[in-house]
Amino acid sequence: MPRKRKHLLPYIILGLLFFYGFHWLVKLYQSAPGVTDPLNPFSKYAWVINHLETKNWLDLQFNQFSLIGGALGFVLPFFIYLRVGDNGVYRHGEERGSARFATVKEIATFRDKVFENNMILTKNGFVGLFNKLLPYDKQLNKNTLVVGLPGDGKTQNYVKPNLMQMNGSYIVTDPKGLLVHEVGSLLAKNGYKIKVFDLVHLANSNTFNIFNYMKSELDIDRVTEAIVDGTKKTDNQGENFWLTAELLLTRALIGYLYFDSQLDDYTPNLSMVADMMRNIRRTNEEQPSPVEQMFEELEERLPGNYAYKQWALFNSNFEAETRMGVTTQVATRYSIFDHTDVAKMIAEDTMDIDRWNIEKTAVFIAIPETNKSFNFLASLLFATIFEELTHGADAILQGERPGLSATDLLHVQVIIDEFANIGKIPNFNEVLASVRSREISIKIIIQAINQLKSLYNKDWETIFNNCACHLFLGTNDKDTMNYYSTRAGKQTINQKQYSESRGRNRSSSFSEQTQQRELMTPDEVARIGVDEALLFLSKQNVLKDKKFYVKDHKNAQFLSNSPQDDNWYTYERRMDGTDDWYENVDQTEFVDLQIEENVA
Repeated sequence: MPRKRKHLLPYIILGLLFFYGFHWLVKLYQSAPGVTDPLNPFSKYAWVINHLETKNWLDLQFNQFSLIGGALGFVLPFFIYLRVGDNGVYRHGEERGSARFATVKEIATFRDKVFENNMILTKNGFVGLFNKLLPYDKQLNKNTLVVGLPGDGKTQNYVKPNLMQMNGSYIVTDPKGLLVHEVGSLLAKNGYKIKVFDLVHLANSNTFNIFNYMKSELDIDRVTEAIVDGTKKTDNQGENFWLTAELLLTRALIGYLYFDSQLDDYTPNLSMVADMMRNIRRTNEEQPSPVEQMFEELEERLPGNYAYKQWALFNSNFEAETRMGVTTQVATRYSIFDHTDVAKMIAEDTMDIDRWNIEKTAVFIAIPETNKSFNFLASLLFATIFEELTHGADAILQGERPGLSATDLLHVQVIIDEFANIGKIPNFNEVLASVRSREISIKIIIQAINQLKSLYNKDWETIFNNCACHLFLGTNDKDTMNYYSTRAGKQTINQKQYSESRGRNRSSSFSEQTQQRELMTPDEVARIGVDEALLFLSKQNVLKDKKFYVKDHKNAQFLSNSPQDDNWYTYERRMDGTDDWYENVDQTEFVDLQIEENVA
């Protein structure tokens, strides 16, 4: 609400009255006879006073002198205004807070004129995905935080509608494993390549080999950190000693595979780390173990390599029981790769991550909701995705990829449902803050603030602040209620008080005053309707709106609801390196060859 000073209009009206009055008096003065009494020079004025009633009160015949008199009369009230004017600054109705609910019209200014170019947040809350198509003052980062309990419609009212927009590539976690079947046909028919990383069934999945994305020895540290962070149980400072030891040993082992594969031209995978751990201990104290011999041979072939340096540091700093404890920890960590299905998922790579921002791709990552044993693979995958797409976008924007320009860069939306279940992503705060300029946006879906606090500690606030869009669907968490109540702000309300005394001297009093109140108290935040949502955009008032209903989308008819309907998407992943070939072959071009027998 605009700030208001003392009202000027009454003084303008008074000035107009004075203008006419002074004009009228000057005209009356001009009609008076000359001075009749030499001893009284003011006799003409006396005549005017005595003959006020003789002149017609309506006189619109102006002359030079009457206009001058009128002008003097007009400015007189303004001298009074300046003399007694109140120099205070007032915000009437906002004395104790200016928060209010945003209107649909206000939020509509953030919308792109083309429906498909928008992110869908609520029934009336649309935000343009491409800043270059929006006015400068409506350009926000597209990172979004969605808060909702199970059953609040996170998938139905947010994830599916945005997938149906088909305005770029998508990377989506699929906790139930149903999403790919329900929207896959729509996406495939519109030219999308479908990738599936299934950590629920560990079968019928695309494969992911981290070594395919290691371009230099610097990537050894990145991969090691992602694995250790993704499998770390707590942030207890007492674990730092053991983590330091694990990092040294893990860097050495992964580094060995990286350098050895460069020398002998093969593609390693993480299951080989488990194989090395089985051969790290000496069976005879007088003879080096197979792994020790492998490192010595690598040093001979590639003197001063990074892997051997890490191996030497580990051996010189950790001995006896400490060394045994560390090797046991690492062996336990990598023992999951002894599972045949897990080993298959990491043996080859059919992800082609470097093409996701130049070819329309939809990636579905199925994460178990109850068993977190393999979720660190999802964390490692996400860390690799952000690294690859960021560097890939930079290369395109800097003209380092022949045949590609900024116009070829697709927007990639990373929609992470059940964000707390995938494990800690290394340097996630930095990623969240920097991906905007690379046509990448991250959508974090959680049930409560506490999930972020437990995973990222104090960094949860930075994560919240790096999301320009917050969509609140519901919560039972006290901290979450308080956060969004505070974010909604405080408003000024009027309070009327009436009191009455019924004693011998009966009396009563009435008063009205302003009071501060939260726009939405924490309990009111928790009690929004089942079909309602709160939309918070950066620097804007909160919009209380209806949720977007998935069936209201124009592409809803192409979704599947069950395996019995025609739109149910099915796929087959052989996990043997031939998936890319099958994916790029037009099935209509297969030729059915039959052998006819010659009848004698």
